[in-house]
Amino acid sequence: MQKWIRKIDWILVFRLSLSALLLISGYQQAAYTDMYFGGGLAIYSLLAAKFHWGCGYGNCAYTPPPLQTKQPMEETTT
Repeated sequence: MQKWIRKIDWILVFRLSLSALLLISGYQQAAYTDMYFGGGLAIYSLLAAKFHWGCGYGNCAYTPPPLQTKQPMEETTT
């Protein structure tokens, strides 16, 4: 049971459940924008899980490299 739980991609589960909720609520309210967004999110979720895109897969945002130590700037006198 624990091996099965460790193999679950929880990010994918969260994204697909969110897209399912958008699809269901969009269908019930005849809100096509919600349905389109939910369908797009589902497609993105499947592609992101396959290729490890986006937040949750280690590259959430741009992380600049650590700054190298620089010599302090010299004061200029005028």
